[in-house]
Amino acid sequence: MAEPENRLLSVVEHWLPRIEVAGIPSATARAVIDRAGVWENWLTTWCAEGDRHAALAAEALAAGHRVTAGEAYARASLFYHFGQFMAFDDLRAKANAAARKVALFHLAAPLLDPPGEMIEVPFETGTLHACLRRPSPTGKYPLALIIPGSDSTKEEFPAFERHFLARGIATLSVDGPGQGEGRAFGPLRPDIAPAVAAIVKALEKRPGLSGAVALVGMAFGGFLALRAAAAVENLTGIVSINGFFDLGALWSTLPQVYRDNMTFALGGDDVAARACAFSLVGQSGPVIPALVLHGGKDRIFPAAQAQACADICRGPVDLQVFAEGNHVCNNIPWLYRPLVADWLVDLFRKSQGAAP
Repeated sequence: MAEPENRLLSVVEHWLPRIEVAGIPSATARAVIDRAGVWENWLTTWCAEGDRHAALAAEALAAGHRVTAGEAYARASLFYHFGQFMAFDDLRAKANAAARKVALFHLAAPLLDPPGEMIEVPFETGTLHACLRRPSPTGKYPLALIIPGSDSTKEEFPAFERHFLARGIATLSVDGPGQGEGRAFGPLRPDIAPAVAAIVKALEKRPGLSGAVALVGMAFGGFLALRAAAAVENLTGIVSINGFFDLGALWSTLPQVYRDNMTFALGGDDVAARACAFSLVGQSGPVIPALVLHGGKDRIFPAAQAQACADICRGPVDLQVFAEGNHVCNNIPWLYRPLVADWLVDLFRKSQGAAP
């Protein structure tokens, strides 16, 4: 008989590198995990650590130390984010923690360097929420539109955004339908092209942007970006990082902890059947330049999915599989993150009127 899953150890095994690369130091993350001890204490322990850093932020702000306050508020938001991201046992507690995460990030955003601007985009009967950052207050910059995965949200990405901002590329991290604040639109949907199109249109007259836009999708967002890029007009390029080609075909091989994730993210009574809608089979791929990255040791979406994603692309495609990379290559961020940012720099330089 198989041993029952130790949920805390399973979450740590799959996502600790992601927690670390998002901006929580390894020793701090491990100390919080040790304090939790068992899964039942995970949410409350991470939220308590978030409160500790929020208090440090408030003290720093009161003393006039805006940089320290911004960093601490952003860290506090991350603790709340990783407290709730896999917490499905008490959905009310999860929702409360998610709301606290958003509130803390709103405090952090204007204090970041460069600052973040929280923007709202009308969509369907509601509003999409995103964070816009530009390298400086002056100039016109191309934009990396960052699409999260099944359990990531815009609040997770300041550390990722820095790679683009340092190279003269603005960033917009967005909660699409079913993601973060986008849960107001219901669960994840296979096609977010209408949402991406609404965001791109809303940014057309935004000061400080050149009009050149590339999509950058991570994990589940890698799939969403590929599908959206085939339908949204006037995009410059697309980056898909550890995405997938056909979720339904992978369903039986997914780790139990990730299937639990999907049960919440996809919704519906038969989540395995719903997963089959998230597929690129029979779909047209993007005609714009594409960069498809994958980790050879990804235990959630196998590396073979990267080749299938690259094969569907109808424009120039650069496929790179890093043998040592895990899920989203978060164990080698020093390799994949600069590569993605540099690829976009070169792409924007080649596109008319969009030199960073």
